[in-house]
Amino acid sequence: MLRADAGSRLDCDLETAVGMYPGPPEMVVWIGPHAPGWTHVLAFGMDPYRLGVINLGKRRVFEIHCDEELGRLDPLYLYYDGEQLGHVTPPYEEGGYMKFADYRPYASGLALGEGSGLEHDIHRMLCMVGRITGRFLDREWFASTRTAYRIPEGTWDEPW
Repeated sequence: MLRADAGSRLDCDLETAVGMYPGPPEMVVWIGPHAPGWTHVLAFGMDPYRLGVINLGKRRVFEIHCDEELGRLDPLYLYYDGEQLGHVTPPYEEGGYMKFADYRPYASGLALGEGSGLEHDIHRMLCMVGRITGRFLDREWFASTRTAYRIPEGTWDEPW
């Protein structure tokens, strides 16, 4: 799965989980329920291909990866039963192309636009997640207790 250090487990809020992350090459994940049928995995310091979502069972998972060095976001990926279905990122222009037409209604008013900036894009993607799952990120969500783990350095040096 995530190859986490089981001994590093800490049930905590997001602020505490962020504090566990010292920066690259270290990795930290904060994982737990989001809404019925949905799991949130917030990973700090991991490249997207490293997420061990293939063994999470019959769950839907969103992945948002931020490349800290480049200050940009990768697409908002959707996984189900360990398989990456593709991305459901809001389009860059209102009514623009989306691979999954079923998700287009959720993107209404959330066009990313050119030069919008990292904070703007994160906000739009998280709004998309909230619309799809029916659970928006609010004070209660950020303060909720979920489980954080450290991923030991070198754990993902070899392929999975």
